Amino acid sequence: MALIAAGQHDEQLLELIATVMAETGEETAVPDDKAAAILATILQTKAKQRHRIRRMLRLTAAAAAVLLIAGAAWWLLPRQRPTAKQGHALTQAPITAPHNSALLITGDGRRIPLDSLQQGMVDTAGAQFRLAAGSIAYNGQGDAATFNTLATPRGRTFHLRLPDGSEVWLNAASTLTYPTRFTGNNREVQLDGEAYFEIAAATQPFFVKTPGAVVKVLGTGFNVNAYTDNHHTITTLLHGAVNIAAGTRQALLRPGQQAQVTDQDIRISPADTSSAIAWKSGRFSFSGAGIGTVMNELQRWYDIDVKYENGIPDIRFEGKLERNLPLEHVLHILEISNVHYRLEGRTVIITQ
Repeated sequence: MALIAAGQHDEQLLELIATVMAETGEETAVPDDKAAAILATILQTKAKQRHRIRRMLRLTAAAAAVLLIAGAAWWLLPRQRPTAKQGHALTQAPITAPHNSALLITGDGRRIPLDSLQQGMVDTAGAQFRLAAGSIAYNGQGDAATFNTLATPRGRTFHLRLPDGSEVWLNAASTLTYPTRFTGNNREVQLDGEAYFEIAAATQPFFVKTPGAVVKVLGTGFNVNAYTDNHHTITTLLHGAVNIAAGTRQALLRPGQQAQVTDQDIRISPADTSSAIAWKSGRFSFSGAGIGTVMNELQRWYDIDVKYENGIPDIRFEGKLERNLPLEHVLHILEISNVHYRLEGRTVIITQ
């Protein structure tokens, strides 16, 4: 444990872990609930010595013994900086999620950083809303209905209560355009990025329009991932029912299902709903995700750029991590999985 904590044998440690993970043999499958209980006990013991240590990784059975010991030391004990031999930055300050303000673009074109406003009731462009920490709530009052846009920067989420009482949690690097008062026969919003919706029941149907699909609901809870770098729109339904439309295709989604829209084709499959909305609880969650998907999420959260020197490695990941970790901690996990990189400023270069 002391040698691991000293950080002087990282290369040997990584080689050892990679060797064990690559070996096959007589492995005992541990049920998920028992594995989680064992890991929780280890982390809880260490948490008494360190503040708020809550790290979870689901690991392969072949490497469980080595990774649990090495992982505990990696996260919980003081470590030296990587050596120059590893090619990582030596003096660069840890990269964490930025704290830029969410931006409100009003119907008359004004761009207002929300952190610059005093909390409480705000009247702007004829619309009224209550501003709190990380949240705004419209009351449907004002001179006339107009369209506002809420834009979150990288590394920031925001909560919005629409004038009909529907609630929206907006993920990082996303925008939502919505009316300050719903009128007419439909309720419509436009989403670019990712958001979780809890729609208030009403006689008017609610539409979420994205570049690739239209989601129609009456009263339900669902997540829509429409980031353009994913090249498809993914809608995950937690409760209620929604209708997905793309081109001439339509499909009805039931709780626990996920719809993926690509090139106006709709594919329905069972969903891991907890993974789909993990971001809402401040976590990364990867379930068979390729490194391209993983790095896209890191880009949006840490406001970094990612480059690939030799193409995108064919490596997939399983696990959950809290999003309050410094970037270098997350990169260490990738390195254990045989993803080699170097850090130049705010650019991560994948070298493998």
